[in-house]
Amino acid sequence: METQNTPKKRHGLKIALIILAIVLVLVLAAVIYGASLWSNLRQNLIPTVQKPDRDSAAALATPSAELFAEALRTDIDYYETGEIQEVPIYEQAKIDKYTITMAVVVQQGKIDSEPRQTDMIFLVSYNQLQQKLSIVALPRDMLLPTHEYGWKRLGSIYATGGIGMLINTLNDCFELGIQNYVYTGTEELSQLADTVKGVPATLTEAEAAYINEKTSSNLSAGSHRLSGSQAICYLSDRVSDGKGDIGRAEKQLALINDTFWYLTDNFDREYLFPLFATIFDCIRTNLDWDTLSGIVYEIAVSNDLIVTTVRLPFDDSYSEIMYDDAYSILPEIEKNRILIQQVLFGKE
Repeated sequence: METQNTPKKRHGLKIALIILAIVLVLVLAAVIYGASLWSNLRQNLIPTVQKPDRDSAAALATPSAELFAEALRTDIDYYETGEIQEVPIYEQAKIDKYTITMAVVVQQGKIDSEPRQTDMIFLVSYNQLQQKLSIVALPRDMLLPTHEYGWKRLGSIYATGGIGMLINTLNDCFELGIQNYVYTGTEELSQLADTVKGVPATLTEAEAAYINEKTSSNLSAGSHRLSGSQAICYLSDRVSDGKGDIGRAEKQLALINDTFWYLTDNFDREYLFPLFATIFDCIRTNLDWDTLSGIVYEIAVSNDLIVTTVRLPFDDSYSEIMYDDAYSILPEIEKNRILIQQVLFGKE
């Protein structure tokens, strides 16, 4: 999938009113709930520690076909073996002082569910100088090398060592310097979609049929406002277009892009209080208040915001492999490293 850049002009008066409403809601929330709102977002913080001295090149060496087969064969739920552990985030130098980057994960079920299987993985950056928001979708079946367990798919990396191990692996492979994270669950994401009265999507006949089968809906091809349960079904669909996990990542980007601009143009202030209350209850992050509120404010007031959405791995930079009916996506790491740094940090 090629990078999609969507510049957007804002109506100043409308945005000013929305910002004023947001400020009033935050003040009211602070009066009613006090510090508990913010502490709720920062529950179960993943510690950041000094990066151990280790040889990254060894982990990035391309394995043999036998090792690929072994990686897929042993790609199991480590909760069953007792090997599961929460890995801390390793300190990394910031790539660009004007760019804030983070990993965003949506795991199956509730936010605190066990075992923690992931449904969606994204990298998000915001460049303050360029007023550019970049969103990168990563298929959970993408195979990458880890120091702890060898080559594993991203979904297994998250299940095995949590968001810390996921961030460390992405940093080692693509030299991204990510230190921050945001995560939630599919149940909470469904609740957020229902809070704003549904999210927009344009469905094919096959996609509509897939959602209908899974949710007992009666959708047809065309434009719809999906309920929370319908949206989660759509975001999890890897069947209807025949493109597997690659197609699922592309659906996720399309829905995010459509929802972002839809809410920008049609946001109703009656959503504000329930939306913020839901966000504080449904999301976990290690971002500090100044950084998080600053990003939200700058994006909201920007008159020339550019939104870039892209899938990693990029077109013509990966292969798909099968072993005993187990599927995986093998990226060309060096090529994708160069391309993803261009997207997230504007590097040439």
